[in-house]
Amino acid sequence: MARLRRKACIALFLFTLFVFGTMMGLRTLKPSDGFSDLAPGLEILPMIGGKMDRRSVSRDATASPGQAHQPNTKAVLSNSGPEGTIFYDVHIFYYIWYGNPHMDGKYIHWDHILVPHWDPKIAASYPRGRHMPPEDIGSSFYPELNPYSSRDPDVLESHMEQIGASAAEACVY
Repeated sequence: MARLRRKACIALFLFTLFVFGTMMGLRTLKPSDGFSDLAPGLEILPMIGGKMDRRSVSRDATASPGQAHQPNTKAVLSNSGPEGTIFYDVHIFYYIWYGNPHMDGKYIHWDHILVPHWDPKIAASYPRGRHMPPEDIGSSFYPELNPYSSRDPDVLESHMEQIGASAAEACVY
């Protein structure tokens, strides 16, 4: 009896493993990887036949009915993606805590403290102190607009235009 129960448990485990493996494999498929081209008659319904991209929506469909025809919409609703699309897999995180001497009197956040290594032996071989802008800034990439101030209206306008042109789904401030 114990042997039968053990075989049943092993069979159930293998079946469950097969089901979960199949589900994970199917989740990796993209809509274009499916079998829609092999099924006859699907050209009648483009939404089912894969001819419509589910990840892109026209601008009119995303705006609420009261905002659909307003010419002065915000940068979040306006986009210049191909064919007025919104890319749902693009998200932008915009940090507004940067400053420079021209607008704020000093560098803010561009000159943050150099983070030491957790191992004291390794940390001893690296410099200590703060970043020294404008050449050495606390950023992985040097901004095209140089170390800017988030309070500068021209910089904000340029950044909002770039965000609008990216056709990103979300912008987190």
